[in-house]
Amino acid sequence: MTSEILVVGENLVDLLVHPDRVDAVIGGGPLNVARTLARLGASSHFLSGISADAFGLQIRDSLVADGVQFAQPAASELPTTLAIVTMDPAGPSYHFHLQATAAFAVEAPALTNPAVLYAGTLGLLVEPMASLGEHLFCAASSATLTVLDPNCRPSATFDPPAYFNRLQRMYQRADVVKVSVEDLDFLGDGERDATARAILGAGARCVIITDGPGVVRVLHRDYDITVPVPATDIVDTVGAGDSLTGGFIAWWMGHNYGRNELDDVALVTSAITAAIEISRRTCQRPGAQPPFAVDVRGLDGWNWL
Repeated sequence: MTSEILVVGENLVDLLVHPDRVDAVIGGGPLNVARTLARLGASSHFLSGISADAFGLQIRDSLVADGVQFAQPAASELPTTLAIVTMDPAGPSYHFHLQATAAFAVEAPALTNPAVLYAGTLGLLVEPMASLGEHLFCAASSATLTVLDPNCRPSATFDPPAYFNRLQRMYQRADVVKVSVEDLDFLGDGERDATARAILGAGARCVIITDGPGVVRVLHRDYDITVPVPATDIVDTVGAGDSLTGGFIAWWMGHNYGRNELDDVALVTSAITAAIEISRRTCQRPGAQPPFAVDVRGLDGWNWL
């Protein structure tokens, strides 16, 4: 695959606070998407500020090892963005250190008119990345496939009306909006189907909805499909949705499809089925480690690699 894909969003370190230890793991939804794409052989360009500190060096080394290209190569003197994750049997809780950190200090990239432009997660919340990402997204060439992943973080959303308004503007240019059922709960009034259809009504071409181990649903003005998720032995669900998104984009671009082909229900069903396999294999490994092309090229849906 040679078509260039631009991923706009944060990189960070998750500090996983257990009762007896603290683990540091690199992450961020967009970083996971960029890594998934590169591991599957796509031309993945990541627009994110990467710190010169120790965590930033670790992040940079991991991205280089996976083949991700840097849309902003210079190291930042700002510290690495941090997510403090308190691990609790009832579920993790999150606190973020975002302001004046490296990830969001970005400038317009040299790469113009990418084949795909992805924007998501905290990069939609924190300036200057949020405004730059919105501008790149809404001004994208008519040939560019745009993918929006709100991947909502309520505890980091300090101005919900401004955030919701930004999403509304971006929906108008969005070809694919990927949301989880939890995202729909935050974005709407409790009626998930109505919230998803409102995203379509605002201009999105299709909406991909994930629900953990449940079916993946895709809404389009002409179709409404569900794709089952095979039973999986789960080791770690971190990065599951990100790797599904990356898998979808990699499959789509690997077949040289564009915006208009999203109207073809059979193609979209095949792409989602293939992407689910990438997500499943990510869940079978600890620490948000998506598979490489060599791991999946023997599978149905990926034997074209």
